[in-house]
Amino acid sequence: MKEPKLGDMEQALSASSEASAISPFLLTEIFQSFEEAVVVADTNRRMVYVNSAAERLFGYPKDDLYGQETKILYADESDFSEQGRKRFNVAGRIAAENYRVLYRRSDGEQFLGMTTGAAMRSAGGKVVGFIGVIRPARSADQSLDALQKIHNITSDVTMSHDQKIASLLRVGLNHFGLEVAILSRISGDDYTVEDCVDLHGELEPSTKFDVSGTYCIHTLSENKTVGFHFVGRSEIQHHPCYKNFKLESYIGTPIRLGGELYGTVNFSSPLPVEPFCKDDYILMELLSDTFSFLLYKKRSEEEMEALARVDELTGLPNRRATWERLNELINQSNRSAQKLSVLSIDIDHFKAINDKWGHAAGDLALVKFADVVSGLGRNTDFCGRIGGEEFIFVLPGADVAAARKFANRLRQGLAVEPVALDSGESITLSVSAGIAMLERGESLESLLARADEAMYKAKQQGRNRVCQ
Repeated sequence: MKEPKLGDMEQALSASSEASAISPFLLTEIFQSFEEAVVVADTNRRMVYVNSAAERLFGYPKDDLYGQETKILYADESDFSEQGRKRFNVAGRIAAENYRVLYRRSDGEQFLGMTTGAAMRSAGGKVVGFIGVIRPARSADQSLDALQKIHNITSDVTMSHDQKIASLLRVGLNHFGLEVAILSRISGDDYTVEDCVDLHGELEPSTKFDVSGTYCIHTLSENKTVGFHFVGRSEIQHHPCYKNFKLESYIGTPIRLGGELYGTVNFSSPLPVEPFCKDDYILMELLSDTFSFLLYKKRSEEEMEALARVDELTGLPNRRATWERLNELINQSNRSAQKLSVLSIDIDHFKAINDKWGHAAGDLALVKFADVVSGLGRNTDFCGRIGGEEFIFVLPGADVAAARKFANRLRQGLAVEPVALDSGESITLSVSAGIAMLERGESLESLLARADEAMYKAKQQGRNRVCQ
């Protein structure tokens, strides 16, 4: 956008006897980067400076405003007169304060503005002009409502994680008056829609984009909240996202988890909107923090759940996790008539190991077993620790012959990888294993009972063997 012409500003300022007290260069230096609209008028209330935010908010080119009375900005002329009596006059003594006034844009649209107005004085205390800082009041009103909704959602113990995410996205969508809300996951150049709310139902979770083709690339490069209220009239009008999707408005902010970039939360629409204000940016930061908290909480809960399902010593699934996974496989096999075999495995003479070398040696033996058995199975197989020295090995799709072959490979693997003790001694492990293959319609309890029976048979026959 054009910077104010110095000649025009000086001409407007010449109407004031204190023109030298207001420097156009200084005003531009101070206010050009403000997100709020800034309007400076002389003592006759004729505009001598407006920043780019004011140009966007009111819809007038700057040059069309210089020299005009600020009356042109008011929706009601009586408000213009009242503010003149209250504060915008050379005899006024009211300090800077906030108030609301109904304004009018160049196209006739009216909006309620939150304004901070004050007189500008020279070093000698004489009024040389007036300044107003304006932002749409709808943000001030709606932000409080949005904050309350965010609090209610995050504190609602009856809502699931996914429900909270969707509800928060809708809060942002409604606040900004946009049409698409996205919680993204970004890894390298990959941008994945993790959760979304699309009022037109066109975008779905798991959709992937190249991050450079999204407006979020600007959010990431700035590492802060970035907003564009009218992309077609902005510096990014040639961005691929605008060319491909014609999204006119966007506001997004990064989400960090544990100090690392997780993704973004962003809102967009094919329609332009009124300029985003400071409250909008603050709300985005709050949403980012809220999403970060929820994602961290979910990750922590998942990690705790995973730990609750893993045997701490061996790293194998514990009894609970083994039962759950085996039950799923049994149901699947019963539906599809797929074969399924299990091995009930017991480390031979484990009590003797503990008695002779101590429980630390017993722990080393259990870890060694877990290492060997984990290295022998297929990707579809798994081994779980049931308790003590007892294990279950599950082979989906395997018959008795395949299960026996695996069990003998396990015995051979243990034989060539002895347990090294701190004392320098070593222990060679052996196991007794029992095989059972799932029968049509059989339950988990029945299958395991048959496998255990076969394992005890192996023990009775001298251990270090496999029985059916």
